Amino acid sequence: MKSKTELILYQCLWMADTMMRPSWRKMTASFEEWSYRNGYLRQIQALEAQGWLESRESSDGLERVYRLTRKGYLRALGGRHPEEQWNRGWDGKWRMVVFDLPETKRGLRNEFRKQLRAARFGGLQGSVWISPDPVHLIGKKLKKTASYCGVMTFFEGVTCCGESDSELVTTAWDFTRVHRDYQKYRSHLTGLPPAGCADLREKLREWGCLERELWSACIEGDPLLPRQLWPDGYSGEEAWKERVNALRRAGELAGQQSPDY
Repeated sequence: MKSKTELILYQCLWMADTMMRPSWRKMTASFEEWSYRNGYLRQIQALEAQGWLESRESSDGLERVYRLTRKGYLRALGGRHPEEQWNRGWDGKWRMVVFDLPETKRGLRNEFRKQLRAARFGGLQGSVWISPDPVHLIGKKLKKTASYCGVMTFFEGVTCCGESDSELVTTAWDFTRVHRDYQKYRSHLTGLPPAGCADLREKLREWGCLERELWSACIEGDPLLPRQLWPDGYSGEEAWKERVNALRRAGELAGQQSPDY
């Protein structure tokens, strides 16, 4: 997805009535005029055609109301809804993938690790990775490639020699870094510009760009494990709640300003 498209979806997320079902209901006529001049409305309509937004006529029939679809909402969040991930069930079983690729296939080995990280696997060591979730789809994808150049095996089970789940979690994922990323992010949230300050819109843009960048870093590094697997001191949920409030406030601030840009 193009970065400009990502930005538009992100703006939909925080210039909204509510966090759970963002919309463009409060856009004024002057904003619509600005939209036409800048081709913004055409971009919105293109996103609707691609399934990222949906629209309907307002009750008075004088305007169209655009809302993020489920697909667009998840994309604006960074691809995954944290609360849904945290609240998912866990059957108590670990899925482990072990692979052995020759040194001559170093590039492929690195690509495997990249795909495993993207699928939220944690690395116990270079060629041993674990996940608390079923792995059928990614397993088939990886094994198809590995069959031509090496060995890859998946296991499912529980620990059996006294190892705790918490030990596996803290070994497989770098929660020191995760905590550091969330601290940095939460610190940024406190810098939301106050109402009435000079150049508020520009300050909101700058704040929003960095907020999006920092949140993406948090979500990229956090495996978003089920609640029962959270390590001590995990601050993801607190950061998420603060984000909801901060983005709602950012939307309110943006809505108070005349669209003079």
